[in-house]
Amino acid sequence: MKKFTLRIISICMFLLMGTYVMAQIPEAITISPDNATAFDEITLTLDASLTCPDSALFNADSVMMHSGITIDGAAWQNVVAFDALGANGQQPKLVYAGPYTPPAISITPANATAWDEITLTLDAKLSCPDSALFNADSVMMHSGITIDSSAWQNVVAFDALGANGQQPKLISNGDSTWSITFIPAEFYGVEEGTNVSAINCVFNAGDWSLGEGKDFDAEGNCTDFVIPLGSQDLYKWSITFTPSEFYGVEEGTNVSAINCVFNAGDWSLGEGKDFDAEGNCTDFLIPLSGVGIGENSDINSFNLYPNPVENELNIENLKKDVNKIEIFTITGKKVKMVENISSAKIKLNISDLQSGLYFITLHSNNSVQTAKFIKN
Repeated sequence: MKKFTLRIISICMFLLMGTYVMAQIPEAITISPDNATAFDEITLTLDASLTCPDSALFNADSVMMHSGITIDGAAWQNVVAFDALGANGQQPKLVYAGPYTPPAISITPANATAWDEITLTLDAKLSCPDSALFNADSVMMHSGITIDSSAWQNVVAFDALGANGQQPKLISNGDSTWSITFIPAEFYGVEEGTNVSAINCVFNAGDWSLGEGKDFDAEGNCTDFVIPLGSQDLYKWSITFTPSEFYGVEEGTNVSAINCVFNAGDWSLGEGKDFDAEGNCTDFLIPLSGVGIGENSDINSFNLYPNPVENELNIENLKKDVNKIEIFTITGKKVKMVENISSAKIKLNISDLQSGLYFITLHSNNSVQTAKFIKN
């Protein structure tokens, strides 16, 4: 697995109803849909292998979210603790979103490719049918590999030898488990660069008549084992929720981001955070599209340019009842405020601001509209 000490922040720009909005998502996080507001149902997916410190949640059996939201630039509002329930009664528990690995099978290392030496361990009492190989004196593997999505290629029969001359015989661990150590690429005779995504296999006790061990499918029937190799998604966890319902906020509230960290169900079991530019651990800040942008009839869509900006930010098409403009850093610190606005167009001198991403909020009598911009 590739570990990161520095996170490269990718900043995506999109145009929405005449307003330029900047989105900055932490590398370890993805959100679907990517332009969602707090009032949309979203799926948040965490890659635990990219959290800070490196692989903090790598071996987690479960992942919980400890989170709040940024309201009007103030972070960590309406907090839902990892061991509590959201305002809608939903538990902040993520579900495993990685590839399916059969319960009867374990592979070490877990993220191995076909070119790594692996140890494959079968728990015979979990094979299909129940305990098919439980009393076996020996266990043999009948297998092939999935190449370019085509299963059962380069088959090595249970009573044959691999391309490297290795016998497909598992060794007893003294309980119900049996193991074999090998390099799939050598065993199945594949060249470097071949797209090998899985091992396909079944097991027997040295003869088909002596019992066969397979996997259970969703209906409880017996099916061939499919064991993923080299997946980049082994450590992904996800949660689907509507932020406004989960955090208990009313329509029209200016929710610009989710603030969160993750743990394995207890702070002592490891905590997953984001990497900052210096490689240190920091809370995740996940931006959401501003409430009302292009949607709120109480405020016309305004024009914000240039974006990115050097020294002077232009804001045009302001409605008459816009009475306050505020600028916040991504951490929620207010750095500029303008009141007593009397024109539909204003210029803001932001030469004193440091380079980075900022939130800008426009307040009217009844509504708040938010956008984002980059200061070069």
